Amino acid sequence: MESSDEARRRLIQQRQMALQAARKLQLEQTGRVAQMGMAHDDIPITDAGDLSLFNGHAGTSHPDFAAFQSACRNGSFAAVEAMVTSKPRSKAYLHQGLVQALAVGNVDAAGCLLANGAPITRQTPPHVLSAPEIYKIPLFELLFQHGWTPNLPGFYGATLLPRLVTSPALLTWFLDHGADPNLGQQRDYRDRWGAPDADSCLALETAAARGTVESVRQLLDAGAKIANGGPLYVAAGACPPDADPRAGPVTPSREFDEGRIPIMALLVERGADVNGKLETRHVTAQYPLVTAVMARAVERVKWLLSRGADPRLRGYFGSAVEYAEKLGSEEMKSALGISTAEPQ
Repeated sequence: MESSDEARRRLIQQRQMALQAARKLQLEQTGRVAQMGMAHDDIPITDAGDLSLFNGHAGTSHPDFAAFQSACRNGSFAAVEAMVTSKPRSKAYLHQGLVQALAVGNVDAAGCLLANGAPITRQTPPHVLSAPEIYKIPLFELLFQHGWTPNLPGFYGATLLPRLVTSPALLTWFLDHGADPNLGQQRDYRDRWGAPDADSCLALETAAARGTVESVRQLLDAGAKIANGGPLYVAAGACPPDADPRAGPVTPSREFDEGRIPIMALLVERGADVNGKLETRHVTAQYPLVTAVMARAVERVKWLLSRGADPRLRGYFGSAVEYAEKLGSEEMKSALGISTAEPQ
């Protein structure tokens, strides 16, 4: 009769074989690895009780798990170390404690767990973004010391840089530690386990829409390529962060409208074309001037016109003039030279 340890090992082997068989079948049928999965797919499963750590039933297989999580959130290095060394702990067990520590900013606990073998998976680093601001860089430093780098991707090649371009300190730290601004999540979600797109403009476009002129400058100085996307287009059409243009027309304040112009000027200085057409499979305005008109950004429209933007270029929604004639304000029509006089 097999022992309980042998039974656990057999269950683990059976699960691993089943997963391998399912992935092999998917590969044979479609030529691609199965794309559906769980957030914990790349966490090593080495104990039969590990699966319960992810489904809310850890109390049965790991009676001390709740106390362990509490220690990871609130405890000292010594308190966490006492728990992880009291008996053998699986990689999955340690990882679940690590993400708790990262999310609340417990640097000591995170350091203890990493020192005791907690794995850094594709989905581990994003938990740092939930921590209080003052702990984020120390936590990223800790991950960096244990082998993680800013260019290591999450699922579908997602990188963290585009998510932190509005934080000057984090942006500087990431670029100083080798973050490549041209890496980004796969546009077509082709491979859950794959590398990032190497011609992404996500970081630069996000900075153009929501960041500062300095953050855009930092990315450009670090090698971000304007030709990878449409940062000028995005800046021209940016809406206030609390606005939802899908719910109805949004008219930005003059301050917000003008606030994107220094970014647009920098992009043009670095080679962006005011008449450049955004090539995309999505239905968009396609031209910076048209998207600025649609965003009701009168000051940006005036600026683009002063730099040679052509109001006759037509995107999916028509030209800037055509759109303004139908839906533009009197001020917008005036900026575009559209006569508003009543016919005699």
